[in-house]
Amino acid sequence: MLNYKQLYYFWHVARCGGVTRAAQQLHLTPQTISGQVSELEQALGVALFNRVGRRLVLTAAGRQAQEQAGAIFSLGAELEHTLRHASQELTMQVGIADSVPRTLAFELLAPAMALATPLRLVCHEERAEQLFSELARHKLDMVLIDRPLPLDSGVRGYNHELGRSPLALFASAELAARARDGFPASLEGLPLLIPGEKSATHDRLLEWYRQQGIHPHLVGQFDDSTLMKSFGKAGMGIFPAPLAMADEIGRLYGVERIATLTDVTLSYYLVSAGRHLSHPGVQAVMAGARARLAALEKSK
Repeated sequence: MLNYKQLYYFWHVARCGGVTRAAQQLHLTPQTISGQVSELEQALGVALFNRVGRRLVLTAAGRQAQEQAGAIFSLGAELEHTLRHASQELTMQVGIADSVPRTLAFELLAPAMALATPLRLVCHEERAEQLFSELARHKLDMVLIDRPLPLDSGVRGYNHELGRSPLALFASAELAARARDGFPASLEGLPLLIPGEKSATHDRLLEWYRQQGIHPHLVGQFDDSTLMKSFGKAGMGIFPAPLAMADEIGRLYGVERIATLTDVTLSYYLVSAGRHLSHPGVQAVMAGARARLAALEKSK
């Protein structure tokens, strides 16, 4: 009988392009992965890889095995979700990338809590790479992130775009007034607070400044967007945030919107292990996010 654990290890090696990277994804030693793949080849009586220099290249049989193994594990993930949530109370395990603003994450996840069936929400905040690894191991039902799952990540997953939002600039009332006078040239020399390099906003905003010929006076860089907004509330600098969160940001931090950068659009994604979204909570997140951000697009 086919050993599915060995098949799973083979599938990861094929997806990652090598034993070392697969071992890192699975938190195992390369020796363990190599041994299991070799045993699978012996049991099947076919070679799944050819070694070309230091690289592993799939054979014809290996390519066929990779395709069919992907289908097997996708169906397995859907079955696991169905059985895990068959009881009256649902549990939804959500990974939230540290680059996603927490206020926005709340807005996106809120529709799942409004389901008729009671739901227990479990949120995990981690680096994107760690969350994708957990998703591949079917420990998470979904991941919220501001970048799509990279094609070369070695993780089988599906990107579902939740919607898009233009980027806006905010500041305390006094600083916002200075920034509006002659915008965008008025930004020259004004203090800027910016998200960390893991955020898609980081590169997009700096590129926008460069295109405007403005040299930002960077006074702070933050992986924690809440901390960045707190510094902005104290008048320490201008900071960016999705226009979708303008009302909440104004209410929570007492800051004003300087301008909307209509040519700088942020996208947010729900990444799932399976192509089809079978979890009712995940379906609710998808439907609610699309409705909310679609309404925002019409109001621009």
